[in-house]
Amino acid sequence: MKKTYKITAVIIAVVMLAFSLTACTLKKTGSDSSDSTVSSSDISEVSVTKDGSTAISLNGSSVSINGDGAVADGSVITVTSGGTYEISGTLSDGRIIVDADGEEVTLILSNANIACSYSSAIYVYDAKSATIYVSEGTANTLSDGGSYTYNDKYSSEADEEPNACVYSKDDLVIAGSGTLTVNGNLNNGITGKDTLTIESINLTVNAKNTGIKGKDDLVIKSGTFTLDCEGDTIHGDNNTTIESGTFTLTSGDDGIHADNTVTINGGTYKISAHEGIEGTVVVINNGTIDISADDDGINAAQKIEGITPTVEINGGEITINMAQGDTDGIDSNGNIVINGGTVSVNGQSPFDYDGTATVNGGTVYSNGTQITELQNQFADGMGGGPGGQPPQGGQPPQGGQPPQGGQPPQG
Repeated sequence: MKKTYKITAVIIAVVMLAFSLTACTLKKTGSDSSDSTVSSSDISEVSVTKDGSTAISLNGSSVSINGDGAVADGSVITVTSGGTYEISGTLSDGRIIVDADGEEVTLILSNANIACSYSSAIYVYDAKSATIYVSEGTANTLSDGGSYTYNDKYSSEADEEPNACVYSKDDLVIAGSGTLTVNGNLNNGITGKDTLTIESINLTVNAKNTGIKGKDDLVIKSGTFTLDCEGDTIHGDNNTTIESGTFTLTSGDDGIHADNTVTINGGTYKISAHEGIEGTVVVINNGTIDISADDDGINAAQKIEGITPTVEINGGEITINMAQGDTDGIDSNGNIVINGGTVSVNGQSPFDYDGTATVNGGTVYSNGTQITELQNQFADGMGGGPGGQPPQGGQPPQGGQPPQGGQPPQG
């Protein structure tokens, strides 16, 4: 099939000449984890055209297709060729499978509501890359079932594949200025097994496990995100990079996670979680971040061997409020480095580190008192003694009051 869509694909990776490109669109690249950091100058916009697209109309339990490249078997739609497919209507119990080896596929959701009781609502099984584009001014909902059957050639129960309402085995981009709600009733909401990139969208995810998961690299460039998940809300098996956006994250585990490096370059965050942000390395360059947690607010834990766990804060406004008990505001199995920004930590153990801690710039508050050095409250990681009281020798200020003279507590 002749491709009838356009995704202008340029990521600005070199110095721009004056008065050159004023906007660019997304280039969907491979998943080389060595080139995973996205700078603010690389923010791009995905653009699509519906000209010549194949129209897929959902009609409850039936489907009608006007154009080439897709076939329907009852309520199961299989896209077999590269191209653009505009999807509208309601599918009460069915799914979309992309099986287009070596081809680029764009699925445009235009007031589409797809529920599948036995598998993923959208499953990208084979493609060079895929884009799910949510049309401006439309509201779309995808829901999977509470159990999967795994009884077709695309599925593997042994590998738990697929295991998310939106599941892609190849590079996946989710974009557009419309609204998308994803309900992951079995496990994850959205899973990309290669690079997963999300931008511009208004996205709500409710999931039994992880909300958004990228196996290689996870890049979020912009959008509005409301995620309520029993597991992590945002999880990258390798790196997680967030450029900007507005985030309301409610998590039973980690709000934002990466096994390797979490990089936050901007955005507004309200995180309520077991742990707010976790990675082997956590780098915060900017943003307004409000964390309420009942274990660690920000945690640098050894997930990748050979990398020193580090929390590095270079800018932004960060507020961390910790629950009582064995909790740490900023906890590093290695080092803590604060170079800029405003950091305010409230809790029994504001800072816990196994390596070194330095304040080179910025403004830091511990339980309301400005400090210039980070006192290691409990270097052995023990955040509280019996009855929720801290062990002797490192008492934080009593009653939540700062010590006299504006100095951190001695000990």
